[in-house]
Amino acid sequence: MQVREKKFTVKSIIENTENGNITYDHPMQRKPGQWDKEQQSLLIHSILAGYAVPQTYGLQLYDNYDYAFSVLDGKQRFTTVYDFVHDGFSLVDDMPVVTIRKRHVITDDNGNKRGKFVNHEYDISNKKFSELDETLKETIKDFPFTVMLLSDCTDEDIENQFFRLNNGTPLTKDQKTRVILGDELAQFLDTQEQTEFFNKKAYFTNNQRKHGEVQTCILQTLMLIMDYSYKDLSNNAVMDFADWFRKNHKPSDLEYCADIFSKLNEAVPESKKPHKLMKKTNIPILAYHIQTADEIGMEMDEYGKKIQDLFDSYDTGGEYFQDYCGAGSYKKDKVDARLAYFERMLRGESRE
Repeated sequence: MQVREKKFTVKSIIENTENGNITYDHPMQRKPGQWDKEQQSLLIHSILAGYAVPQTYGLQLYDNYDYAFSVLDGKQRFTTVYDFVHDGFSLVDDMPVVTIRKRHVITDDNGNKRGKFVNHEYDISNKKFSELDETLKETIKDFPFTVMLLSDCTDEDIENQFFRLNNGTPLTKDQKTRVILGDELAQFLDTQEQTEFFNKKAYFTNNQRKHGEVQTCILQTLMLIMDYSYKDLSNNAVMDFADWFRKNHKPSDLEYCADIFSKLNEAVPESKKPHKLMKKTNIPILAYHIQTADEIGMEMDEYGKKIQDLFDSYDTGGEYFQDYCGAGSYKKDKVDARLAYFERMLRGESRE
């Protein structure tokens, strides 16, 4: 692996983003929108006030061409300046005043000219880029980001580099799992996350989606439907499974999982908003028992009615939710109990 340091101004980053030379879709990257408005504003202030901004990392896309790369680390920084320059957001209240030192030429009483530095203060609170003084606009556009360009990399090199970059930073375990999975499986998860079921029928908050909990839900489902001896469905166990699955999966496993979620989508009727119980605790159970429905010849519309019956039992204090959900719901005994309970519902069996 080779690593070279290059400088890219904000203006250059914007131009190369718009023409497709800089891309932000590497599977190792986190979802967009990780930063809140205060974090975005702080970056803009750092640029204007002369604070150091951490270097970024990019994977060179073409030999002998530095301006085309896939961002490995720095996505939030690049997209923040891109959005701000395009008036995508205004800065927060109470931003510190920005002081710019300008050199002025003055003439003394004898007609001699000399340089004098004068401090100019600018209030940037609540302002969009278009509302800033021209001096500040140019300061932002001319700011140079340091990009460490990686080339001649194997997939293992990229994964190791990403781990090292994020060692000690607040990546969630859900997000770190993407690195363990590698490109192919991370892309599979992204494809599933964009399906109608996970977009419109599964109940995840924006924060949960941003932190990678949809992908964890998909992996928990795979843990159940694969021939895998799981100890529980915790994040640590999911990370262990990701490593095992990467080494042992076949293309047909991914096709099978995709088919199961497609059938679950068919079973769940459309509604204005997702049912609050169609969440990470229950989705793997419902997805797993698509197999049971197929085995007993149950059509997907009927399966959807069984799901609704299960959800209706929540308001009446049903055993499934009262005893097997809540605290400790990812422990193996409670997962197995939820699986067994719903299977009995499907087969019309009473508990002995």
